[in-house]
Amino acid sequence: MTVLIHFKKQHLEGFNDELISLNEKFIKKDFNLDKKLMQLLSSTQEYYRQVGESTAEGNVSQLKIHLDLAVSGIDPLSLERVKTRRRDLLRTACYHCLSSLSNILEHSLQTIEGLLLNASETINQLLLSAFQSKLITEDLIKKTDTIEKCTALWSSLKTNEQIALIDKKLKLDILQEDISILLDIAFSKLNN
Repeated sequence: MTVLIHFKKQHLEGFNDELISLNEKFIKKDFNLDKKLMQLLSSTQEYYRQVGESTAEGNVSQLKIHLDLAVSGIDPLSLERVKTRRRDLLRTACYHCLSSLSNILEHSLQTIEGLLLNASETINQLLLSAFQSKLITEDLIKKTDTIEKCTALWSSLKTNEQIALIDKKLKLDILQEDISILLDIAFSKLNN
């Protein structure tokens, strides 16, 4: 399933913000940390299910199981019921889940930012080439100030064979809407 890459980035950054908040709760030894962490894990798992990233979804599911075992008084590593120091066991499990979720989100964000950076560089180079070959003008750049106008301009540029080929290459990783957003960002920078 292909999803708008900017949508993915926005959601992952939101989960990362929640994770930072939970790290603060961990430091303060908040007693509701396990419940809030389970909510974040559930939301993150649902997000990965929606975008079709089954490996990350499975990894988050494992973290939920790890935390659930600790909450029920079972050591997630030895699978033995713990009669003493349950609070320490739960705190250790929360730390493990926070740390592991941080790694999962960081990996996903790095992947998305890499795709966006490559697409942005390609689009910027294409715009420079189009400007040099007079396919676009300074006046046209100034008039293209909305996403809709960026989409229309991109459609007109695709009549050029080389640009059509670059469009196909870009669409292997991102959607047309992502291209329009990146064009809008590039034009905003050029107009300032």
